[in-house]
Amino acid sequence: MVIALTACGGGSDPFYSQPPAGPGGGATPPVFPFGTNVPVPRAPVAALPAPVRTPPAGPRVLILYDEPEDNQYARLGRGFGIMLQNLLGHFDAEVQAIPVQQYRNGSVNEYHTTFYIGWATGQTVPTNFLSDVSRTNARVVWLRSNLEQMNLLDGFSTRSRWGFVPWGSRFFDAGPTPAGSVPSFFSTVYYKNLSFQKRATIYEGEIAADPEVFITEVTDRTRARVHAVIGNPATGATAPYVLQSDNFWFVADLPFNYIHARDRYLVFADLLHDMLGVDHAESHQAMIRLEDIDAKVDPDNFKPVVDYLHARGIPFSMATIPHYKDPYGSQNNGVPTDIPLAEATTLRLALDYALARGGEIVQHGLSHQSDTYRNGFPGTGGSGLDYEFWDVMRNAPMAGDSVAWALNRVNTGLRQFLDLGYQPVAWETPHYHGAPSVLQAVEQVYQTAYQRHTYYTSGTPNLTPGLGADFELWQFFPYVIERDIYGLRVLPENLGNLQYYQFGVEEELTPQDVVRNAEYARVVRDGFASFFIHPFLIGEITGGRGMRDLQEIVTGLEALGYTWTSPSRLDNR
Repeated sequence: MVIALTACGGGSDPFYSQPPAGPGGGATPPVFPFGTNVPVPRAPVAALPAPVRTPPAGPRVLILYDEPEDNQYARLGRGFGIMLQNLLGHFDAEVQAIPVQQYRNGSVNEYHTTFYIGWATGQTVPTNFLSDVSRTNARVVWLRSNLEQMNLLDGFSTRSRWGFVPWGSRFFDAGPTPAGSVPSFFSTVYYKNLSFQKRATIYEGEIAADPEVFITEVTDRTRARVHAVIGNPATGATAPYVLQSDNFWFVADLPFNYIHARDRYLVFADLLHDMLGVDHAESHQAMIRLEDIDAKVDPDNFKPVVDYLHARGIPFSMATIPHYKDPYGSQNNGVPTDIPLAEATTLRLALDYALARGGEIVQHGLSHQSDTYRNGFPGTGGSGLDYEFWDVMRNAPMAGDSVAWALNRVNTGLRQFLDLGYQPVAWETPHYHGAPSVLQAVEQVYQTAYQRHTYYTSGTPNLTPGLGADFELWQFFPYVIERDIYGLRVLPENLGNLQYYQFGVEEELTPQDVVRNAEYARVVRDGFASFFIHPFLIGEITGGRGMRDLQEIVTGLEALGYTWTSPSRLDNR
């Protein structure tokens, strides 16, 4: 299981009642508060500039991963490889990823860096790979398990070559544990004066955690350097977490499992610069996105946010749903509602107002819901709450899913913007959740996406447990990814969003949490602080808490030294 903070969820403004309908079914807003009831006339736009996909300019990288036969988790290695390849996209790397069993003699010397993901403890590593690692001067990064097999080579020892010895894996501590609690384990990584906690929770009566860590011991500190340490707070024991000896690097666990905003995943993301020998200057930028902006946008909530950001000189983006649909009337007192952008006068006025004050449009799907059935928890069928590109009821791709189907929805939504002269600067998948077809379609239309996302271990994922099962991978990025596995440029959203108990969430995310997440994000030398907010939180429904919290986040990020940017201000290659 690979998990992370997920979803844009919150929906369009569920507390706003549209002004009375005017001719054609669109709402006729009052002159106040946008100063006009006539949208800005814009010439239609024929098309966005075609995406430019240049060949990778970064290092050539080989990713090897375990893929044991007759194992229902076999494709996990492929999944970890995908997550690593996405991170390597920050360096515009040219990547090949294959099972380690397919390794060919001498290949490590044909690549700038080779990564081995040893997730299957006890899996036999091919001798030709071990032998090449023992002799090569090229960069090798070994993740977690099976390192002891290096010492089975004739005439080789890690002690004499690299200055450290492998001891083996550790898991949960033995001994009694109170009911409903997680046993102690090597759970804390120490790096740059911060403590990074591995996630461990009880979910439906089961422990959700990855306690395994591979213990090594440095025997010669003149040859082996410890970049980060992992510790067991219960016992006080510590061990190297990231270890380097010349061209060889070792990481003591799998940094892709159970990732979150203050996770050791950030340690790995930062040290990738050193592992590859590709340094980036210290730089910390922040972004804010207003989420789920659609035909139900409430001027009384939307305008104060825009005015506040504009007054502080902060650029921002708006995740905008072009076609509002509520076929069951779930959000409109039982009245089925369908408002395309051309008829969504209030939305157009809001966009015009924001665009003149530093705002940018991000296309947030076509309708952010399913046209055929209720598709959410609970499913309302309405825009902003339901899923558009993933069937969450079956946990499978949508019926009729294909790249052509997804491309049609992307283009249909985009056309509604372009016909009115609006030009989105990036894409965001509704709820960050879609089948592989979605990103395969988006990369044909957009240069850039601004999001977290789901990735899968095949193009047609089958998530039914058993032999041949696929896996769903949730991943966020701490920095810009120049090309993900589909070639799409991805801008990060890594801090999360304000969430309040009053709206039924299981766990709040407060402004203090968001700012604390940003403090951790700064350990990545070019890490971002990127978050989003639903404007309805600004309204009376929260008693002013939303605006106070937004202001606290803004001042907190600025105090940490972040500078503000937006999608269009970042270098679009």
